[in-house]
Amino acid sequence: MAGAGPVPPTPPDDPATDLLRARAALLAPAPGGRRLAPAALRAALVDLHDLWLATRATAAGVERGSALVAIGSLGRRELAPYSVPDLLLVHDGTLPGPHGIHGVAAALGTPLRAVCTVGEAVEASLVDLPTALDLLDARLVAGDAELVDRLVGTARRAWRAGAATRAVDLVEATHARWRRAGDVAHRVEPDLVAGRGGLRDLTLLDALATAGAADRVPPEVRAARGVLLDLRTDLHRHAGRARDVLRVEDLPDLAAPHDLLRALGGAGRAVAATTGSALRALRPPSRDTAPGPPPADLGLGVVVHAGEVTLARRASVARDPVLVLRLAAAAARTGRPMAPSALRRLADAAPELRAPWPDAARTALLALLGAGDGLVEVVEALDRAGLWGRLLPEWGAVRDLPPGRPRHVWTVGRHLLEVTRRAAALADRVARPDLLLLTALVHGLGQGRDEDPAVVGATLAGQVGRRLGLAADDVGVLTAAVRHQDLLLRTAHRGDPEEPGTVRRVLAALDGDPLLLELLHALAEAEARGTGPGVWTPWRARLLGDLVARCRPAVRGGAVTRR
Repeated sequence: MAGAGPVPPTPPDDPATDLLRARAALLAPAPGGRRLAPAALRAALVDLHDLWLATRATAAGVERGSALVAIGSLGRRELAPYSVPDLLLVHDGTLPGPHGIHGVAAALGTPLRAVCTVGEAVEASLVDLPTALDLLDARLVAGDAELVDRLVGTARRAWRAGAATRAVDLVEATHARWRRAGDVAHRVEPDLVAGRGGLRDLTLLDALATAGAADRVPPEVRAARGVLLDLRTDLHRHAGRARDVLRVEDLPDLAAPHDLLRALGGAGRAVAATTGSALRALRPPSRDTAPGPPPADLGLGVVVHAGEVTLARRASVARDPVLVLRLAAAAARTGRPMAPSALRRLADAAPELRAPWPDAARTALLALLGAGDGLVEVVEALDRAGLWGRLLPEWGAVRDLPPGRPRHVWTVGRHLLEVTRRAAALADRVARPDLLLLTALVHGLGQGRDEDPAVVGATLAGQVGRRLGLAADDVGVLTAAVRHQDLLLRTAHRGDPEEPGTVRRVLAALDGDPLLLELLHALAEAEARGTGPGVWTPWRARLLGDLVARCRPAVRGGAVTRR
């Protein structure tokens, strides 16, 4: 914004220390160790800052013709304990008080983001998206209320008038932020503000609703706001400073880790889904989304219409239990979202897939798992609709489960999807891609138990395999692959592959099965690549490759017969 620019804060002996003392008193536990609840603490912090800033600004001459304006989290009354208030000094051409800008800044003891007229602020908002969004939440702290009403009214009219033309920039900026910060849901160390599904997305949704470009946020998103704000408040209080990235070491001090990540995962998923839908609605219609052309038939009750994969008008939802999987596989394969209306129809009326699954259901599931990059978003959408848990009831226990090992970026549920996505890229290296994909999907289902996760996981894998209708021999391979998922890497790290005893131990564990050796080799790479950056290295690939190369000639027949 135009004006004098940021003004540096005053020295530590400034009366602003009174504000710091008052804030410390709010953060300190009361007798008996009780602390203010997060929402009550935020309300008290906002009241404290409003009163303190208003008193100082008025004393410095901020009155008729000028105003101190709160934007950002203070403007929205969502101030976290160690957030720095974001403030504007708006005037009508006459600077306040005998000492002007510097007098106000010295009185406040905190930086001013900008000093500007209403016209300058709105002009800045036309070229800078963050400024445009911030002005929508502008709120009077002290001074001329009519001036602030004019600022907010003009800024909102400008935003509504220009939102459509700024849609592309808004979508690109949001996606760039998501790429930098990652997801709030499923991340072991999520960014609660900038992450996909975080507080900045909620600000965006409010802005789109103001422009009439999105509906008012649904109840689950309003509830998610409270979860995110409360966690951010507790994180600031726990860290003793401004910090918005939740770290692994913070989890035990804030809540039971699984409970916290479950609540955070649900909130992040709700916000991310609503934001994604709102952004898709902003995109200008392309040739295949323009009204008029008939739906493109993908076969067996699934069509593409208005840019979404959806159900054909006459799809037999109540009589076709495989329809949900065909819809999901088509969406993952084409990279298009599934229509929310289709998911609602399926959630309301789709019959249960009874065990053992028919061949068509298993084929559609494997098509979904083998879709690669399209897999994760589709499963997330199914899960939000309550459909994925119907297909894989074991998922609920691991969806938001913290990982039990270091270097993991994701919660266990998301990790399984990432490993499956990576396994799809390795499918041509194995004789049975179907078993590789299924092993990747279920190999971590035993996590979070008191018993050995590999043993529990093998039991659960057998349960899943039989439900899917796999042949008995294939169930055996699936359970063995889950039970021995760490065998190759553990042996390669600890043993000498040139020692005959090392090879004999591997072959004994795998019962000399060449298919199992092949699956575990591919799974080890997919698992490492799906864990986090830098886990799969050339050194690890070479170490594992050397071991497998020495084992391969000794397995039965020396080669795998392809089915």
